[in-house]
Amino acid sequence: MAKNPKYIEIANYFINKIKNNELKTNDPLDSEETLCAKFRVSHMTMTKAMNELSIEGYIKRIPGKGTFVSENYKTTIKKSISSKTSITEQIIDAGMVPRTELHRYFIIKGKEIKDVAEILGVDDNEFIHGFIRLRYAGEKLMAISYTYVVQSVIPTIDINRLEGSFNQYIEELGIYRSNGSTEFCAVMPEGENEKILGNSHIPLLKQTIKWNVDNKPFELTYHYFVGSSYSITSDMQIKHN
Repeated sequence: MAKNPKYIEIANYFINKIKNNELKTNDPLDSEETLCAKFRVSHMTMTKAMNELSIEGYIKRIPGKGTFVSENYKTTIKKSISSKTSITEQIIDAGMVPRTELHRYFIIKGKEIKDVAEILGVDDNEFIHGFIRLRYAGEKLMAISYTYVVQSVIPTIDINRLEGSFNQYIEELGIYRSNGSTEFCAVMPEGENEKILGNSHIPLLKQTIKWNVDNKPFELTYHYFVGSSYSITSDMQIKHN
């Protein structure tokens, strides 16, 4: 059996301590420098271990204060397969506080992102708004969202509004989605997702959402949900004659 990487061993050490109640909620962890000396590893390895624990909700980092044990690992959002609610609404329904952080905004021509342009029906020289947002429940990262919007429908975007509800923002602009479709699949982190998460082995649930306005393509969003934080449920009914 292959041995786990050192950072996984360190993460598992703390996970066991937390689950066995040897480390309790809000207990402080030693500094990374102290932990590096204790486990005889590099700062890079320890940082990856801490990233792992943070993503899974076992610790929380408070700037200027330190790293503390968290109970967020117990939090899971359950989504109905037929639900139309937004991530923000799902987090609120789960009794948590939603927070959106804009990671990056850009505007790009169709020829530079051909797969998205094809789905949105955008020509090579037409522009597309793109933005990447981190979606949190409290301090726990729940999802990474990539959204692409046809620039001819929204000429300019107030990027300050991207750290709130995009649904509310476009409705205030007088834009209402007419219809759409969604698809789910499981993936592993790669590229920018891997950089944001700090590792490549946590499974992600990818949701692709396509929205139309007046039955014309308008928006394409990819949500990458952290697998341990999200589950899908579906009601089943059997009709009897």
